[in-house]
Amino acid sequence: MRLEHIPVMPDEVVAYSAPFDEQLRICDATLGGGGHTARFLELCSHCSVLGIDADEEMIARTRGRLGDDPRVHIVHGWFDEILPERGPFDRILMDLGVSMVHLRDPSRGFSLREDGPLDMRLDGRPGVETAEQLINRIGERELADIIYRYGEERYSRRIAAAICRDRRAATAGTAAFAETVRRAVPPAYRRGRLHPATRTFQAIRIAVNDELGRVERGVAAAARALAPGGRLIVISFHSLEDRIVKHSFRALAGSSTSDPKIPMVKDGGEYVVVTRKPVVPTDEERAENPASRSAKLRVLEKRKE
Repeated sequence: MRLEHIPVMPDEVVAYSAPFDEQLRICDATLGGGGHTARFLELCSHCSVLGIDADEEMIARTRGRLGDDPRVHIVHGWFDEILPERGPFDRILMDLGVSMVHLRDPSRGFSLREDGPLDMRLDGRPGVETAEQLINRIGERELADIIYRYGEERYSRRIAAAICRDRRAATAGTAAFAETVRRAVPPAYRRGRLHPATRTFQAIRIAVNDELGRVERGVAAAARALAPGGRLIVISFHSLEDRIVKHSFRALAGSSTSDPKIPMVKDGGEYVVVTRKPVVPTDEERAENPASRSAKLRVLEKRKE
C-alpha cells in the first residue's frame, strides 16, 4: 500500500509566503513528504529551499519526489538544532504535524489500530530512546505526569498504574499497550468518540520526541534566523503546541502576557504578529483531508531595517 501525506493548508501557506517575485531563501523546517516545498518550487523559479527533517526514511522518499532539483538542499536533523546555525531566510515554514505516513505505518509504532513495535521515534537512529524503552525506564508517577501533561488525560494515574502493573504490554506492541490503557479507564469512557488510548499515545509520542521543547526552542531559533522582512509560518495541531507558538510570538513581538486585551506589538519592536487570530482550514479542506481538522496557522514577521 502506498502511503501519502497531504500537506495542510497549502493555499494559506502560499498566500502568507507571497510574493514570489524575488530570489527567496526558504526553509521548510519540517520537510516531511515535501508537499509544501513542491508548491514553493512551482511558484518561485529562482528560490532556494533548505529542507530539514528528523526522519532519514522520509528524506529518502522525498528526495525521490523532488528529484535532483538544484534549488533544494535537504539535511537530516531536528529544526531546533539546525536553525540556530543557518540563515538568514526570507520564509521559514514549520508544520508540526506528524505525517500520515508515520501514523499509518504499523512498523513505526504510532498506530492504535494496527499492531507493531511500540517505537514512536521520528528520528530512528540507533541510540534514540523508543517509547517502549521510555515506559520501561521511568516510574509510575513520572509516567502519570507525562500522560496528564502531554495528553491532557484525566485518567492518567489509573492508566499509569495499569501500565506499570503489566510492563510486558509495552514490549508486546502497540495493540497490547492500547488494550492495557483501554481496560484501565471506566467503561463509559471506552465508548467515547476517540479510542480511549488516543491521548496516552499522543503523550508518549510527545515525550519520546521532546516535541514541545523542540517547538519552543525552534520558534525562538527560527525568529533569529529570519532576514529583515522575513516571515515565520507555523502550523500546529493540538492545543499544547499552539499555546507555545502563540505565547512565543507574543513575547517576540513585545508582549509576554497571554491577555488578549494587551497589544501584541510595541511600537518599534523587532517582530510583528501578522495573524492576531489563528488561521484554520476551510470546510472543504476539512472534508477532503480530515487530518487538517485541528490545524491552526500563525505567522510572525521580522520588521524591515
